[in-house]
Amino acid sequence: MATNQSMMRWLGRASWILLAAGALSRLPAATTPAIGTVVANGSFQIDHTRVWGNATLFDGSLIETAAAASQVSLNQGVQLRLAAATRATVYEKKLVLESGYTQLDSGLNYEMEARSLRVAPAARGTVALVRMTESRKVVVAALQGAVRVSNAGGLLIANIEAGKSLEFEPQEAGAAAPTQASGCLLSKNNGFILAEQTANLVLELKGSGLEQELGNRVEIAGQAEKAGPTIPGASQLIKVAQLKRISKGGCNAIAKKLGAAAGAGGAAAAAGAATAGGAATAAGIGTGATVAIIGGVATAATVGGLGAAGTFSGSETPQPASR
Repeated sequence: MATNQSMMRWLGRASWILLAAGALSRLPAATTPAIGTVVANGSFQIDHTRVWGNATLFDGSLIETAAAASQVSLNQGVQLRLAAATRATVYEKKLVLESGYTQLDSGLNYEMEARSLRVAPAARGTVALVRMTESRKVVVAALQGAVRVSNAGGLLIANIEAGKSLEFEPQEAGAAAPTQASGCLLSKNNGFILAEQTANLVLELKGSGLEQELGNRVEIAGQAEKAGPTIPGASQLIKVAQLKRISKGGCNAIAKKLGAAAGAGGAAAAAGAATAGGAATAAGIGTGATVAIIGGVATAATVGGLGAAGTFSGSETPQPASR
């Protein structure tokens, strides 16, 4: 009899423990602070549950839009828009895009990720768009302001100016990813730099035969050094394995912009500083004519510019709606 009573008491305690555990398992939804809200003119899914009109977001909420675009407002002032047929996970500090495309309307300290690429505004007031294509390439556009794109390791691989867009494709090359880039070869701070024309970057170079091509447009192939660059403004140090001239001269304008020297090649072309080559780079580094491979990511200018990136029309802007 005593044994039965002891067993009943043990079962009673076990039941209370199970009930308490069940209650605790349901607490996070009530105790975890919300990070923002999402609004749409129609239905969408939050964490695989279909909702209508609006919903509260928590850190790590998965949003899947249907036929209507959605507007995301985070507590710290970040504003995002998700196009129709888009799938993305929203966190307090970043959005991870899995398919479709999204637009960051405001939020200086906020990132958008797609296929391990990190897209962040370079200044306040930046409006940036990220789209995943059907072939799993990533298109990034700066609708307003400037955008910085980094790879999974945090290495800067592109600067995108307002009104421009680039297409990216991460390569399966690992840590020893090769670099292939083109642009003006210049000298600065007793070293050599390449004003990369596609990704709009400055790369520090080391290797043989560089001095002979100063002031010319060249194409280089090599690998990034573990040691960081020593020249201010350069994003990485490249050991050049191959060097090929594309055209002679035409680099004076960009040399002046970067506070660099074009060398003998640039002096020989001084009379042609106002030619198409020099004028094309006067407003910035890039002409976006070739494909660059930087930090294990292939980068190319998109055909049609922002039109290839996709945009949100005014009719797609969601308004608050009731469930």
